[in-house]
Amino acid sequence: MEYIRIWTEVDIKDIQDHIIMVDDKLGFCPQCKKIGIEIREIRKCPSCGREFRYVTSVESKNGKPDIVNRIRKKLPDLAFVDYDDYERITGKKKAESLFKV
Repeated sequence: MEYIRIWTEVDIKDIQDHIIMVDDKLGFCPQCKKIGIEIREIRKCPSCGREFRYVTSVESKNGKPDIVNRIRKKLPDLAFVDYDDYERITGKKKAESLFKV
């Protein structure tokens, strides 16, 4: 099976509220800042109870499919979010909020 990026409109707030950041073995909850979360088939943060529906990884920058494949095998029920896209959009939203009057 192959992976392909599909562009669709999404609510970035929904993604921000339900995403886990991972490396090859461990995860990080952006809500409570818990690090070292064992990621195999995790559904909720063990500390704050945040429900995970999305996953991303800094290691997937620049379209590296090997890390995406490994994470998808460990977390098949979560939608993988491209890290570059996620950082670009959330950074843009943060900058916009700084300049609102």
